[in-house]
Amino acid sequence: MDWRGHIARYGDRWFPGDGWVRWTFLILFMLAAVLRFWNLAELPFTHDELSALMRIHPTLGETVRKGVIELDTHPPGVQVFEWAWTRLFGTDEAAVKFPFILLALLALFPLYRFALAWTSAGTALVSIALLATLQYTVLYAQIARPYAIGFFTTAVLADQLTRYLAFDRRRNLAIAVAAAIACGYVHHFALLLAVIMVAAVFFVLRSQQRRVYLAACAIMLVGYAPNLPIFLKQLGYGGLGNWLRPPDRVWIGNYLAWILHFSMPLMLLIGAVLFYSVARSFGKARVNGPAVWILPLWGLAPFVIGYAYSIWRSPVLQYSLLLFSFPYLLFWLFAGLRHASRTFTLLATGVMATLATVTLFTVRQHQVVFTDTPYAAMVRIADSTLRDQGGARTLVLFDAPRPQVEFHLRRMGLTDNPAIRWAAEEAPDAIVRSLDDTTFTQVVLGLANGCADDRIAQGQARFPYIGAIEDHVEGQVFVLYRDPSPRNIQDRRLLGELSPGRRVGHKDIPADLPMVHDGATRRSGWDLAGREYGPGLHHVLGPADDPQDLYEAEVLLSYVDTAAHPALVLQWTRGEETLSYQAKGAATMGDKVLITAALSPSWETHSTEGSRLSVYVHNRSMSRVVVHRVRLYKRRHDPVRDALLRPVQDLGFFPR
Repeated sequence: MDWRGHIARYGDRWFPGDGWVRWTFLILFMLAAVLRFWNLAELPFTHDELSALMRIHPTLGETVRKGVIELDTHPPGVQVFEWAWTRLFGTDEAAVKFPFILLALLALFPLYRFALAWTSAGTALVSIALLATLQYTVLYAQIARPYAIGFFTTAVLADQLTRYLAFDRRRNLAIAVAAAIACGYVHHFALLLAVIMVAAVFFVLRSQQRRVYLAACAIMLVGYAPNLPIFLKQLGYGGLGNWLRPPDRVWIGNYLAWILHFSMPLMLLIGAVLFYSVARSFGKARVNGPAVWILPLWGLAPFVIGYAYSIWRSPVLQYSLLLFSFPYLLFWLFAGLRHASRTFTLLATGVMATLATVTLFTVRQHQVVFTDTPYAAMVRIADSTLRDQGGARTLVLFDAPRPQVEFHLRRMGLTDNPAIRWAAEEAPDAIVRSLDDTTFTQVVLGLANGCADDRIAQGQARFPYIGAIEDHVEGQVFVLYRDPSPRNIQDRRLLGELSPGRRVGHKDIPADLPMVHDGATRRSGWDLAGREYGPGLHHVLGPADDPQDLYEAEVLLSYVDTAAHPALVLQWTRGEETLSYQAKGAATMGDKVLITAALSPSWETHSTEGSRLSVYVHNRSMSRVVVHRVRLYKRRHDPVRDALLRPVQDLGFFPR
């Protein structure tokens, strides 16, 4: 039987396959539905989902112009869909996420049909088992962004092109045209894969099919043409280099480890099935006809193109962008299972689905870490603290994107609360004056990724007692008190302190540095008049130090004139090389000025071994400044900050 005959055999029925194959698929499909819809009402909005909701305007024209062309790097399709959907069903999390989850789930069916037509029942079932249960596909199904819809449109395109090849039906080609156009309006990488798919299929068409097929391609171009100006403008943006790094030598390894849940048992199991697949097919045909090059092309080309673009022009490559091509990579890798027995197929399918599901809930803790958002937590804790402690004595400081937080503030009716301040909209001296205001007895700090590194240190220097911490994906919330609280949480430790009465850690004090004593304030310190550098502290980092931790420096000064630019310097070096350098100037003047600085090595390296942190005062103008205290802390990092994409070592202070 030639390859077209094989496709026709499995492609003529809407639900192809022998009875045991169909029942196994249905079980996997129901498992996938449970994993995706589980706890739907509690699934949180991510930063990007809230960003999309904030870019919905009253009219469709405004939504496209202001919400896409001016602010987004994605095609307008999903934004337009959300504009229409939310007008009908509102912006509740479950309502917004439902169609995305449904489409990502339904995509498994055309993928099953495609795999069965080009490969075999063994390949189809084992691949669908992974697509049903891996966090890769579960997570991006639950996020109301282009990935779920693009996963569906590319799957439909692959399935309908396959059926057109076998049966030459205009109906299949018409659906393929619609799917290809939809890919272009959903995501640029979905468009990329669609172009690769359509081009590849052209080379395996019968000669009598090509004229109609080229006409269909022309319709695809006409259908996509309205988006072409938007695409060209977005292409001019380059990439995401302002926050995304180019892929490095460990990128592929990290990507594969994440796909496999960072679970050694799952890795060994999949490796064993792959080995069996290759061994059983050695010297035999693994796929039908042109699938021998179509599957690796569809599975690998988007990665190669994205990788090259990220290296040679501007970073764009992320795990999410490879979701659309991921199924075809699986079909190619497991293609040798066409020679496996029914018993082995069922056993491998069941064990892989079971282990992937178990590790999803244990190793990845998906049902825990993906149940709240830092923005909702900030508002929830602020509301609770304001009710319990009173607004007059509570300061709420959000160092987070305002639109995302305001979405939840509107829900709680807190949008006009005078206790709330926005760090990005306040001058540095205004923030310091608010924190120094003794009227406030507690402060709620809401911190998101991208906040000032020293924001928590700045708050705790004035409100030293931690009453509550919540760790979340991409953010944290702290409640700090000026006086001891019933629950005093410790999440940092002192590495060094330098003051006239106490010296801890590795210190650097010039022998001729004069010390002065102020009888009025009863404070002593080192006078830097005529000196550029003050006393310092040093800490050598070893292999046991976690690069994710936050290192914080704090200095207490007097006789400060901001025009003289005294600054606290936190410098991280390895040998003679400076890896990171933070210099924070004084924001206010006076006889008691606190300055803080902080850095996390994780933004620069994967290892801190052999490096050193130094803290000192830089008195650039060499005017009179008195140093009363220098401290260096190491704060435990938020262990779930990147939990959706990195190993989950512990859950920290995640609310459970």
